[in-house]
Amino acid sequence: MSHYPCGDFHMGVRILLVEDEAITAMDLQRKLEFWGYDVVGVAYSGETAVELAQKHHPDLILMDIVLKGPLNGVDAAKEIRSLDIPVVFLSAHSEGSTMERAREVEPYGYLIKPFDEKELLFSIELAVQRHRSQLQIKKLNRNLRMLSDCNQAIVRINDPEKLLREVCRIIVEVGGYRMAWIGLAENDEERSVRPVAEYGFHEGYLDSVTIRWDDSVYGEGPTGRSIREGEPVIIRDTGEDPRFTPWRDRAVERGFMSVIGLPLTVKGETIGALTVYSGERDAFDEEEVKLLMELAGDVSFYIESREILKEMEERVARTAQRERILKRIFELSPVAILNFQVDHGEPALLELNREASIITGVEECSGSLGVHDVLRGLDEEDLKKIKGAIMGDVELEEMISYPHHGRTKLFRLKIVRPSREIASVFLIDVTPER
Repeated sequence: MSHYPCGDFHMGVRILLVEDEAITAMDLQRKLEFWGYDVVGVAYSGETAVELAQKHHPDLILMDIVLKGPLNGVDAAKEIRSLDIPVVFLSAHSEGSTMERAREVEPYGYLIKPFDEKELLFSIELAVQRHRSQLQIKKLNRNLRMLSDCNQAIVRINDPEKLLREVCRIIVEVGGYRMAWIGLAENDEERSVRPVAEYGFHEGYLDSVTIRWDDSVYGEGPTGRSIREGEPVIIRDTGEDPRFTPWRDRAVERGFMSVIGLPLTVKGETIGALTVYSGERDAFDEEEVKLLMELAGDVSFYIESREILKEMEERVARTAQRERILKRIFELSPVAILNFQVDHGEPALLELNREASIITGVEECSGSLGVHDVLRGLDEEDLKKIKGAIMGDVELEEMISYPHHGRTKLFRLKIVRPSREIASVFLIDVTPER
C-alpha cells in the first residue's frame, strides 16, 4: 500500500462504502481509514445503503453501481438523492448505457475499476470539496434571502409583537434553522430573560428550561452571555460544551446541535438577545455570524425606533395637552389679551380673548383690523404710543383711560413681544370701586 500524506482535510470526513464484494470492501475500508477518513458503515446491498445513509448522513458515499439484489447502485443513489449526499460511483463497466444511467443522478465522480490510489484519493477530495462549496453557497444565499425578507417585514409590519414573531419565522423557514426566539433581559432579582417571540421545532423548550443573564450556571448559555457581554456567543456542539450543560438534554432531544446568542442593543444598552439554534454541529461560520449580527442589528434598530416614536408621540400628546390648557387659560383669563401680528408691516389683530372682546367690542378677527380699529376708544396720543411700542419692539407699561359702556375706566396697559412675529397687549382693569 502506498503512503500518502494525511492532511487536516481528511479528518472528520465521514464516508459510507457500498460494495458487495467483501474482499474489495475490506481493502477499500483499510485504505480510507489509513488516509484518515471515518468509514461510518459498509453496505453490501442497495437497500442497506439507503438505510445507512439515512441513519448516518455521511459526507460522501462511494457506491458500486452493480450490486446484488433488486436495488442497484444507481437506484440506491436515486433514493438517497433527497439527503443531499455526494455520490462517487465505482464500476468495472464503462459502456455507454451504464454511464448514461449513472449520469441521471448527477454523481460527483465516476471511477472505473481497477483504479489506482491516487485516482481514488483525488476523486474523494474533489467530491467533498465541491459539495462543501455548494453547501456554503446555498447557505449564504439562504441567509441573504433571510436577511432581505426580515428587512422587508421590518418595513411592512407596524405591530412590534407581530414583527418579532415574523422575524423568528423567517429565520427558521427561510434561513433553515431549527428554532429562533427573542428574549428581553428583565431587571428582576433572578435577572431572568423573558421570551417575547419564538418559532420553530421547540415543543415547549422555553417553558421547560431556565435562562438568565446573571453569572450563575443558568446565565452561562449563549443567551445570557450575549446579553452580559454585548457580543455574539456560540455553542458549537450542544452535546459536548460544558457551558451548555443545564440545557443539553432538552436541546439534543429537539435536534439543537449548535446555537448562537446575538445581543439586541437599544441606545447603547443591551436589552435582550436573539437566539438561533441549528440542526448541525459547528454551524455558524464567520460569514454566517456577520449576516446574523446584521439581522440582530436591524431588529435592534426597529425596537429603538419604536421606542423613539413612542416617546415622540407621548411628547406630542403632552404638548397638545399643554396647548389646550394654555388656550383655555387664555380664553378664561380676567385680563384682556390681544395678540397682534407684526411681521408683515402694519400690526394686525391675530386673536383676542373673551375679556378683550368685552372691553373693545370686537368679536371676530378678520385679519385686517389694526391698532386704531381695535382700540378706537383711546385718544390719538395713546394709540400712537401703543402702535409705536408694538412696531418698535419696545416693552411698554402705563396707566390709560378707556371709555367703556358710558363710563371711563382705568386700565393698566402692558405690551410685550413673546416672539419676533407677535406682540401681546394686556389690559388689566384697575378702576377704583365706587
